[in-house]
Amino acid sequence: MILTIGDIYRLLRKGLKIFEFAYYDGEYWRLRNIGERCVFLNNDGLCKIYPDRPLGCRAYPIVMGEKYKCVPDDEICPHISLLSREELQEGCKILQNFFKELGEKQPIE
Repeated sequence: MILTIGDIYRLLRKGLKIFEFAYYDGEYWRLRNIGERCVFLNNDGLCKIYPDRPLGCRAYPIVMGEKYKCVPDDEICPHISLLSREELQEGCKILQNFFKELGEKQPIE
């Protein structure tokens, strides 16, 4: 998961150290995983920082698909059919803010 500068500052203000939760891949800061799991997931698979989670996590299961379109991640998310049209639109707005903060081309609805 790519992190924005806002994501990083939000987590640093919680008292975390950047290398506890992130690494730099040469282009982006990314959220650390332990094994195949996010560093912030507890043993029950719940997010330990849910109110402060990164923008990419907030947008999920909405991702940017082909031609910069907001699309649901129906390959991985088992509950995609339960999302309302409003939830899909909100996820797209969050994703647009995410890419805007990164300075990248923004997805469209």
